[in-house]
Amino acid sequence: MNNIEDTSVQLEETNVVSSAKIKEMTKMKLNMTQKTPKRNLKKFLTAGLAASLVAALSIGAYAAFGGGLKDVSVSEGTITDKIVDDSGNVQESVWHYEYISLQGFSESAENQALREWMKFTDNYDTDGAILDKVGNKPTQWDEKYGEYTVYSQEMADKLDEITAKYGLTLHTHNIPVNSKQELDARFGEVMTDANYAGYCYEDGTFHVDGEFGEYDIQLGRTMKGVFDDVYLNIGDKDNYEQWTYETASGKTVLLALSRNKAIILADLDNSFVHVNVLLDLYGQADGEPKPMSKADLENMADHINFPIL
Repeated sequence: MNNIEDTSVQLEETNVVSSAKIKEMTKMKLNMTQKTPKRNLKKFLTAGLAASLVAALSIGAYAAFGGGLKDVSVSEGTITDKIVDDSGNVQESVWHYEYISLQGFSESAENQALREWMKFTDNYDTDGAILDKVGNKPTQWDEKYGEYTVYSQEMADKLDEITAKYGLTLHTHNIPVNSKQELDARFGEVMTDANYAGYCYEDGTFHVDGEFGEYDIQLGRTMKGVFDDVYLNIGDKDNYEQWTYETASGKTVLLALSRNKAIILADLDNSFVHVNVLLDLYGQADGEPKPMSKADLENMADHINFPIL
């Protein structure tokens, strides 16, 4: 996986950044699917490499979509950036962020476990002193917690406490998935008329990045009963039109569409599936996000093979 800097950190006023770069960072803040940092290497799912976010929902879970994106929210707030432009003027921007779980709805064990872990890590080692001391050297925690952000015994104990509380298991190792053919060979054809690559875990959870037609997507499946610490920044949920849709495969999914992003979520019997459509990743020649209609998003959902997920 490529590593990128955490887009939620505050930028120093002394940074000199071009107007084009400011616009690029604006897009990054709205688009990235994030994973809790792995020591000082920030591990994220970037928009060109590894995280298919699909959507599927069993009929029994249909009622869980009553609150829409609100029912998968795990954290929200605002961030203020101060950036010096080419002319030496300080530009201040205030961003609203909302992180949603890609593991399940608010009442699920997986969602609640992620909330507790995020709250702990947000308030742990805030000055980075422990992290600086550990660095990127191999540690005693790598064998068991290598897929998570654990660099102290206190963190290891907390993660064990949370997973035991909610009856969840940990990933043990990831397996690179270099093409759609490799992923489909493992799980069956996940999505038709699409290309993707990324990684999967031994328990069946996977994350891939790819394309469906003209759209850049992140597609993923999190198995139930497993703790996964990936989450998605959706910006402001009030900017989305949300509705439920029964796909061609007979699964009901939650669809959400804004100017900059589209989302597909599905709660299946054994997994939670999600798709993040990056409408403003590259945009059009004029810099505007790619247009997407409700019918376009429904068509994308119809190409996902939910019954095998």
